[in-house]
Amino acid sequence: METIKVLIADDHPIFLMGLKEVIETDHDLAVVAGAPNGQEAVRLTQLHQPHVVVLDIDMPRLNGLQAAEQLLQRLPTLPIILLTMHKERDPFMRALEIGISGYVLKENAVSDIVHAIRMVQSGQPYLSPEMSSYLLKRSTKTLRPTTAATQGTDPLAPLSPAERRVLELVAQYKSSQEIADALFISEKTVFNHRANMAFKLHLSGKNSLLRFALEHLR
Repeated sequence: METIKVLIADDHPIFLMGLKEVIETDHDLAVVAGAPNGQEAVRLTQLHQPHVVVLDIDMPRLNGLQAAEQLLQRLPTLPIILLTMHKERDPFMRALEIGISGYVLKENAVSDIVHAIRMVQSGQPYLSPEMSSYLLKRSTKTLRPTTAATQGTDPLAPLSPAERRVLELVAQYKSSQEIADALFISEKTVFNHRANMAFKLHLSGKNSLLRFALEHLR
């Protein structure tokens, strides 16, 4: 198996060192660089071309969201995981808009980070379970209305019953495999439902279906 190259960024040297040690307990993962700020993370990513980038949100020069946005403008398929100490909804929603692949609470980094890296590197999104539980309890809608929502019709009308069931699980931050297991269907069928829904709802871009689900199923 090819070694997964990881770049990590955090402005606290002790945390950065500890995160590196945790990640490299998995022999298939290698930390190729550590950055003390967002600006350096952008530079080192271009230099080392890692498979996955892990960014703390609260960093000097460029914060994690700003660094991620710059990186994804240049490398739109790069899997990026954000680390945060906070559970605020707004930064999470902004992360979805940018195209972040993973969102991990720093308090859970030791237990979550290796699994998160593997998930996003394989093309699956990842959200810390504690963050997911917290967000599911929030009902405030902070996203801008989609085109479908502004037409005065039911935005879910184009969807079949099967697609609606999948969308409900998407809104619960379930991965495609978890949705497949819950509905007793194949993961390929879930991917097909996702693609069909995106087409029917005129959605495009990373996380667009999740953002639509969060807006219309709360």
